Amino acid sequence: MGVDWTALEEAIRVSALRQAEEIIDRHPDEVFYAVALDGVSADETDHIDLPVLALNSEEALTRALAGEDEEKDAEDFEEVDEDERFEERADADDDGSDRDHYLDEDSTNSEDDDDETAEEDEDDEDIDDVLKELDALTSDAEQGYFSSKWNPNDWQWSPIELFDESATELWSQALTSVAKNHGWDKTNRLYYEMLIRVTESLRKALAAGRNADVVVYLSDDDHGDELLRRCLTEAQLTKHFPELAH
Repeated sequence: MGVDWTALEEAIRVSALRQAEEIIDRHPDEVFYAVALDGVSADETDHIDLPVLALNSEEALTRALAGEDEEKDAEDFEEVDEDERFEERADADDDGSDRDHYLDEDSTNSEDDDDETAEEDEDDEDIDDVLKELDALTSDAEQGYFSSKWNPNDWQWSPIELFDESATELWSQALTSVAKNHGWDKTNRLYYEMLIRVTESLRKALAAGRNADVVVYLSDDDHGDELLRRCLTEAQLTKHFPELAH
């Protein structure tokens, strides 16, 4: 069983472009900064997988880093019944005079409690400021290739299958057969070169309007640097991965 490389390249390109455009069009208020072909590996295994599509936007990244995709933080305050706070005593007067005496003491204690609460609130604000600064530093430090920003598995739109199960299996079997008959390394090089061409085509098609700076790349942790250099423009490398720019 052989592989029609031209047909496979066109099939991946058309499916990825169609689905990416549909997602982008459905979210006109989001700025998409990255599109990736993910799920492939150069490691020799018993089969070759087809890539899946992944997209993320600046807004989705911000929401994820802020934890807004999880249950929102909220504090519930229950009203306290003042009558329940008063402890009935056997010697209390029916007219409530004895109760007034204790309420006066309660008022004094309440003022002291308010002062303590205010001090605690100030301490909490100081701690919050420190935590925000640490979060900012952590966020800046986590913009590298292995951060959530560039990890398709952490993105909002991921993974997206390019083909149905039967078509995916047929292509995978064909690629695996070629690898077994003609060598894994040679087949994988052809495969990766083809996928890199697809990313270039996708970037040219998707880099427009609000998404003019979108990065499109082939994701592979083991060959990240090399693939980024092949998939990104020099300007994009300088902006996002300056250590890789020439």
